[in-house]
This record gives sequence, C-alpha cells and structure tokens, in this order.
Amino acid sequence: MEWKELWSDLPTEIKWQFESHSKSIELKRGELVYRQGDIPKGMYFVKQGLVGLMLIGQASGKEHLLRFFRQGQFFGHRSLFSNEGYHGTSVAIEPTVLKLVPKEIIMMAIEKQPALLRDVVNVLSKELRRCETHQVMILENQILVRTAQAVVYLKDLHPEHNWTRQEIANFCASTVSTVIKALSELEDLNLIKQDGRSIHVLDRDGLIALQDNEIS
Repeated sequence: MEWKELWSDLPTEIKWQFESHSKSIELKRGELVYRQGDIPKGMYFVKQGLVGLMLIGQASGKEHLLRFFRQGQFFGHRSLFSNEGYHGTSVAIEPTVLKLVPKEIIMMAIEKQPALLRDVVNVLSKELRRCETHQVMILENQILVRTAQAVVYLKDLHPEHNWTRQEIANFCASTVSTVIKALSELEDLNLIKQDGRSIHVLDRDGLIALQDNEIS
C-alpha cells in the first residue's frame, strides 16, 4: 500500500493536519534516516528516491539488507506503533526526499479515523507474511531476491568497489555457489550482465521490483 492510498479516504481536516505538520527531509546518497535503536519520531513517506532498511548482526557486526522502500511507500510504522526503538537502520540508496509526519499527528488521526488503523494493520500483516516468506527463502536457500537487493545496494553505495562473489555471499548470508547461481538467473532475466568479475546493472528498477513478487 502506498501512502496516498493510506490516507486517500481521510477527512479533509486530517489530511490538512498531515500536510501542515509534516517535515520535508532531503538526503544524499548514503545518508542515514535513522539508526537501529533510535526512538521513532513519526512515520516516513518516500516522495522521491529509494531507502534501504538494514540490520546489523549482533554477533558478526555485518550489514544485512532487509528490504527497499520506493517512491510512494512508507516506513517506520512498526516501531512507532510497538513503541520501541527501530529494529534496523535506514539509509538513502540514492538522493531521496522524505515526508516525516510526527507521531502525535499520526496518533491523533487514528483516534479520529479508526479506518486508518485498519489500513496500517493490513500493511503490518503483509509485512509479517513477507518476513515469514523470507525465513522460508533462507531455509530453502532461495535467495534470488536477496541477491538482487544486494547488487543494487552494494553497487549504489559503493560503486568504486568491484564486489567479489564471496563478498556478495557474505552480505546475503549465503554461499558463493548459491550466489553464483542467483546471479546467473538475474542475467537470464536481463537484469544484470556479468563480465568476468564485474557486474553491470541493466535494469535497476527490475531488480528492486523483485521484492514485490514475494508478497503477491
């Protein structure tokens, strides 16, 4: 669900509250939106750009990419409604513009318009299914989506580095052989082109869109 859908049926008064109290945030590539453990200030809506949600492994200290948030989508709501610190760190993958609606405005809207909470619960339910599907993918070693996400993330934020298959496998918490197979599948889909060790992105939007097929 996109943010425009989320409040499309809200009364004009509440929409005005959202717009008048929201804060526009412009981020450069690589800048953080929030860090793992930060206290939520509100809900973030992506007006332009791409945001990646990462989790830092407590034992390894390595980054693990959980998912992307694209233009029109929103994030930060799970921690906001659970009243706990963010479980991950979010970073701008490209120049990004966000709209931050403060927590108190969100809570006020839900009190006046319970249907908004229903829509948020609907989104949370889909995210829970995505999480369960993601666990099955790990168990079954099916990491096509995670490899696609890793290619976008690593190539966008660290374009100067020529990533090895081992480094990509480490990032995906997988094996080299599995990543090599996944990269071949992505190449067959005309999303990337492999030239020796180098990986060239042919369809960046297509790589990002693969994650949406997880919950279709």
